[in-house]
Parts: sequence; structure tokens; C-alpha cells
Amino acid sequence: MTIEGAVADVSCDLRDLDTASISEGWHEILARAYGVPFDVRPAPGEGERFAATASRWSLGTVALVRTAHDAGSGRRGPAEIAGSPDDVVGLLYLRAGTLALRFDGRETTLRPGQLVLWDGRQRGGFTAFGPVDNQTVVIPRHRLRSVVPGYERLVGRPFAAGDPSVRLFGQFLGSLPLTAADLDAAGRAAVGDATVDLARAVLTSRVTEPDRPAPAMLTAVRLHIERHLADPALSPATIAAANAISLRTLHRLFEATGTSVQATIREARLERCHAELARGGDASVTSIAFRWGFRNMSSFSRAFRERYGECARDVQAAARARVP
Repeated sequence: MTIEGAVADVSCDLRDLDTASISEGWHEILARAYGVPFDVRPAPGEGERFAATASRWSLGTVALVRTAHDAGSGRRGPAEIAGSPDDVVGLLYLRAGTLALRFDGRETTLRPGQLVLWDGRQRGGFTAFGPVDNQTVVIPRHRLRSVVPGYERLVGRPFAAGDPSVRLFGQFLGSLPLTAADLDAAGRAAVGDATVDLARAVLTSRVTEPDRPAPAMLTAVRLHIERHLADPALSPATIAAANAISLRTLHRLFEATGTSVQATIREARLERCHAELARGGDASVTSIAFRWGFRNMSSFSRAFRERYGECARDVQAAARARVP
């Protein structure tokens, strides 16, 4: 059966790749599956052959990834983060094996039935001491942020295997490959929406800080920012007025997330600019920056390079070069 809109689906096996390097092959498999690069090091035992497979199913703006591989390690450092075309987070459910994980210097161990949230912007890595099998829901950052304000607190904190919501999530993920196989693009997008809703339920069950500001208010503010990014007049004052709150309350909402209102606006605008530049097209860098609310090209260029590790024109030039 041919599924309309399912062109982003991926299925790959290290044995089928035309490469003499196991490391290069595994790197390619993970990059195809997750959409972000990893620096990997297979570690097969003496006389053993390293095996790795991966599949990816497109569910609208969300993706389900399943990978299985033997002993080895991987990391995402500054080079890998700067080379990532998409700004994503992942909710990883471990089905078999054991993973030692590192999140910005913090270490934890994931065992079968556990769930953990990772962030594509954070430096980190994994080590598998034997065969592992896991599934990951890959979600655009802005989408998760809109439904789970303050999700950053949960990165790298494993959810217990005995948690009912985690068990339900694992069962749901296990059913998705067969479900997606029979759906068209609209059906897959609907399943993706349901996946995000379930992820939200799991994650918000762990947001227990008693002094956290009202999540509904923060969500409304974030949605307002997303809708008005192109307006160069967007500012803390206009945001507060539009949401009928004081400036002090607005700033307190964002203090709880570890960032500021202005940083949130700048980051969202940079995300939109990067996405448009990465598609190539005829629009100039200046027109794209102005379209998303920037008015000072020097500030834009500096912020873009600091965020992505390369200049905006290079991103656009590389995208145009890929167009046949």
C-alpha cells in the first residue's frame, strides 16, 4: 500500500549500507532516524559483529523513531548541536537493555520500561553495554513548549517503569507502527496530535513544584508570542497588555522557566528564520529576518551565529546548493 504523505518514513539496517566504516554507517542510521547527528563509537566484543537498525514513522509534525543496536556509545557536543537542522526534543522509552545517559554533565541510568526526556540543544550522550531497543517520540520544541510550559525541568529525569502513565505510554508507542502503516497523511497527523496529548499528560504529572506560576497563563502568553512574532513591536509591555497581566507577573512567569521574555521572543524568531533559510528559496537573508520581526541586521547576524554556529547566509547557500 502506498501512503500519501508518508515519504518521510525511514527504515535502515547497517548491513544494507554501502560503507566500510561501522562508525560512519551507524552515524548515518541515527541521523536518518532522529534527524539530528550523533558522534558514535560502536564497541563490539572480540569476534562479534556490530548490528544496528532504525525506523522512523512520520506523524504530522511529530515522528516516532525505533532503534536497536549493540554495545556502543554516542554523544552530541557543540559540533553536533550546531549541525542539527531541526530544533527538537525527544521522549525516549526503553524497551530492552540498559543505557547510561549524560545530560549536560549529569548522569543517569535508564532501564527497561523507563522513560526519559532529552533536549536536542543540550550536550549529552549515551552508552550501551549490550543490545538495546528503544522508541522515541521526536517533537518540535515549540510544540512541546506550548503544551508543557517549563518542560526543561524534566530533561534527564527518568520516569519510573512502574508509573501507570509510563506503562500506558509504552503500550501506546508499541502499537503505533502498525497503526501508522494503514493511515494517510491526515490520519497520521491526527495520531501525532494524540501522541503529543499523551506525552503532555505524562510530563505534566511530574511538574509538581508548588510555586510554579499558573500554567494556563504561561501557555496563553507563549501562544500570543508565537502568533505575533512577525510584529517588530512585540515586547514585554505589549504582551502583558494583551494578556491583561502586569509586567511583573509576566516576568515572574518566565523566571520559573529559567529564561526571559525577550530571550523567548528572540529564540522563536531565530527558529523561524533558520527554518526558512534551510529551505533555500529566493528571499534574501535580510527580508527573512525582517519578516520575523528583526530590525537590526547586525544583532540578527550575531544572534544567529551564536545560536547555530554558522552565519545565516551559509545556511541558505547550503540549502540552495542541495536543490537540483
